[in-house]
Amino acid sequence: MSIDDIAGVWLSSDGRMRVQLNADGTFDELRGDSGRTFHGVWRSDGHRVHFRDPTTGYEATGELRDGILYADGCEFRKA
Repeated sequence: MSIDDIAGVWLSSDGRMRVQLNADGTFDELRGDSGRTFHGVWRSDGHRVHFRDPTTGYEATGELRDGILYADGCEFRKA
């Protein structure tokens, strides 16, 4: 899996979350329902994507399958 397959803007299927995965390994996540925002680093390990926000302690692991990113109980599609 290349960086081009992963980097970009991902939107949750319900439209409440937006994740920007930058090619430099940083990310920004906005959760519209709570107004909560995370900013940190991400890395990929095969089809898995690992997220970490060192400021808040937020950590998550997602999985990319068939063009869909599954993370935090949501499905994300690339915008």
